[in-house]
Amino acid sequence: MEVAHLRRLGLAVAPEGSPPVVLRRGSAPAPRAAAAVPPPAPPAGAARQAAPRPGAGGHGPCCLLGCGFAPEAVERQGRAPWLKPQGGFDVGLQAVNSLTNEKEPFVPLDGKKIRWYTCGPTVYDSAHMGHARTFLSFDILRRVMSNYFGYEVSYQINITDIDDKIILRSRQKKLLADFCKEAEGQDLAAVKAAVDSAVDFAGKKLLAKAPKEPEAPPQGAPDKAKQEYEKSRLEYETLKQEHGLKLAQHEELKLKVTQAADSKAALLEAARDPLMAKLDKERGHTVTDHSIFDAHARHFEDEYFEDMDALGILRPDVTTRISTYMDGRVQKFIERLEDMGFAYESNGSVYFSIDDFNKQGYNYRKLVPATSTSEAEMAEGEGALAAEDAEKRNKNDFAVWKKSKPGEPAWESRWGPGRPGWHIECSVMATDIHREFLDIHAGGEDLRFPHHDNEMAQSEAYLGRPQWVNYFWHAGHLSIAGLKMSKSLKNFITIRQALQVHTSRQLRLMFLMQQWDKSMNYSDQAIEMAKAEERKLKHFFGRLKFHLRGQHSKGSPGDREKALAEALKACEDAVGASLRDNFTTAKVVESLSRLVSECLPFFDALPDAALEPVSKAAAFVERIFGILGVEGLDPKVDNEAAWIPALDAFAGLRQDVRQLARAKALDVAAINGAVERSAPAAELAAKAGLEACAAAFGTFRTDILAMVKEGKPAGELLRRCDEVRDKDFVALGVRLEDRGDGFLWMFDDPEALRRELREQAEKAAAAARDKIANRLALKRQELQAAEKAAVQPALLFREGPDAATYGAFDESGLPTKLAGGEEVSKSLSKQLAKQLAKQQKDFEKLQKQAGEGGVDAFLEKLRKEVGELEAQVRGQQA
Repeated sequence: MEVAHLRRLGLAVAPEGSPPVVLRRGSAPAPRAAAAVPPPAPPAGAARQAAPRPGAGGHGPCCLLGCGFAPEAVERQGRAPWLKPQGGFDVGLQAVNSLTNEKEPFVPLDGKKIRWYTCGPTVYDSAHMGHARTFLSFDILRRVMSNYFGYEVSYQINITDIDDKIILRSRQKKLLADFCKEAEGQDLAAVKAAVDSAVDFAGKKLLAKAPKEPEAPPQGAPDKAKQEYEKSRLEYETLKQEHGLKLAQHEELKLKVTQAADSKAALLEAARDPLMAKLDKERGHTVTDHSIFDAHARHFEDEYFEDMDALGILRPDVTTRISTYMDGRVQKFIERLEDMGFAYESNGSVYFSIDDFNKQGYNYRKLVPATSTSEAEMAEGEGALAAEDAEKRNKNDFAVWKKSKPGEPAWESRWGPGRPGWHIECSVMATDIHREFLDIHAGGEDLRFPHHDNEMAQSEAYLGRPQWVNYFWHAGHLSIAGLKMSKSLKNFITIRQALQVHTSRQLRLMFLMQQWDKSMNYSDQAIEMAKAEERKLKHFFGRLKFHLRGQHSKGSPGDREKALAEALKACEDAVGASLRDNFTTAKVVESLSRLVSECLPFFDALPDAALEPVSKAAAFVERIFGILGVEGLDPKVDNEAAWIPALDAFAGLRQDVRQLARAKALDVAAINGAVERSAPAAELAAKAGLEACAAAFGTFRTDILAMVKEGKPAGELLRRCDEVRDKDFVALGVRLEDRGDGFLWMFDDPEALRRELREQAEKAAAAARDKIANRLALKRQELQAAEKAAVQPALLFREGPDAATYGAFDESGLPTKLAGGEEVSKSLSKQLAKQLAKQQKDFEKLQKQAGEGGVDAFLEKLRKEVGELEAQVRGQQA
């Protein structure tokens, strides 16, 4: 917080270099906020000064103990000291802080105000469900912080629109488009040769990237060496698994290319990725139009926000793009790091010096403590276009400014044309908006190191603070088939693909039912659990609204109502406790679901049961789910007052027709009377402007009258009633259910209803396929057993697979000599005799089973049945 602001709050601010003090407002006993002011950035055009070096006038971070923080740092094993904020609004929240890897009490520095920065997307391609896992998780936490705990959250995300991935992808797309135009004038053989070369290039590159197994340390090696080996071994196992997946994908690629060999267009599409990579290697330096990079980033930024809107994720309070900071602000930030002795220039690039950072009293790698950086981590941090001629003082130093090569965007700087490193971008944007500290910094688990550790080091060095971020929150990985979902592994499902088969509410519920900071597997089981919970909730709200229109509360309130009131109070307490315990939303959903279950018996006890306590419980359930972003469980429609009598009459007529059609004798007069009585309601629906409802209602009435007049059987009337439920009401956005002697209806999303019907049909079809497949398997077994039993016992060892094994037999067909003339041993003879006796028994049983038609006819009958079942299976697969 700026000094001037602290003084306006009435806080006494000690000058720099003073011992730690507790800042207080008047005589208030509690500390209020931290005083930490970054040294001013040099003005544009100012003369460059030599940076102070450690031991020669340099200085380390300021002391914050007691200045809005507890007077003593928190020490966790293997972690850098953490300064615990105090004095802000404390709601009792305990959340896992990646800085300590423990649950810590959450307290902001400035009352109820929260400065929150979340790492946004690198907009080079479509967002996938791994991104949804991160951004949905933090949308949920943000909503809870604001709407449940009452914090005033300032939420910022960044858009990374300058990055190696963007440069490569946009360049590659441009080059591929150019090549496809060239291919129009080439023959198929030339295109095939280019494709084969690209596929071969990709294969060799992939083989060259095979992970190397680390060498085990010798006996007696220090513990640190053993720990580093264990880390390297675990990383190797993951990389090995990922590399195996990539090799398998490359084999699939080669097969697709082979299958597409007869068409230029098919070849170019099949070999799209390897062609782009090879073209970029050969021609990437020729791309000089920088608008190509910007247009690519803008397209995927727009797509990203469309996806976030589709998921129901709140827009950030502040969105920053690094491209808008290339007006000199990024360069000035880096210049300051260099002037302070934290960064150095090398061959036109600038690197952050880890050694100098540590020497000045800071702690590097707070999130993932380690002494060295692996090749994979360094590659992830430096990007695919890292300088090959880098001369670093320490191999773990990382780029804050990259010298641009031909084919890469560039901005002017005092080190020459270049562009910012990945990590520096977040530091510049976050400190610009939130100034000298963040209450919360959030991002995906995969960003802990190198990105967040490097970002934190730069920012602390720039600000002169030992702690820039007070709470680091990381969302767990989303895995598929045991591997992290990612673009590089090509094992991802885009958000748009997921939303084609699941609703945004179902996806949100799926994540709510998992722990936000733990890894989870994207699976059919996980989404089915969410769908089941959604059905239960929607059905509960729909039933309550339906029954509130009917008779209820006829009996006197008693133990049942009292028990539900107690259950509601217990649920309120459980929800609060779960949210305060590291946002354990899975337990929140569980508690709310249990409360709903305790409400359901009230519906079965109508009309005696009172629905007022159920309504109170429903209001609480709806409020909490609303806070979590789960909306629309109780759909609202326009002109609901007109819909209700129309749908009641429509469903009532259908119910009357169903009951009359099920009677022993069809009462035509009664059906005609029921149709006639529904006429006023149908007319009112039309007058109320419910055109679709009135049309469907009128068509049903007309159809029933016509069917009765034509003497159609009751089964056809019942099928028409089923069409009302499965087609007419679905189109109207209404779920209609048959319940005993009555019915129940509720509003619902038409597409959700259609999707549900499709899923039911697919499950029924799958069950039918499985049934036929099982029948086929059993029939094949029966045929196989019958064919084996059909062999005459005397010929069992004379013919078939054992014919060449034996040379002599007795009268029953039992072998007495082997093919070489040796006598059959007693033990073998005993075994063969058992087999012969079993064959005799099976042969006689088959003859009885075959009957007068004989064994051959019986076998032919089985073969025909097998063939018929095989034909059914083929028909289902077509």
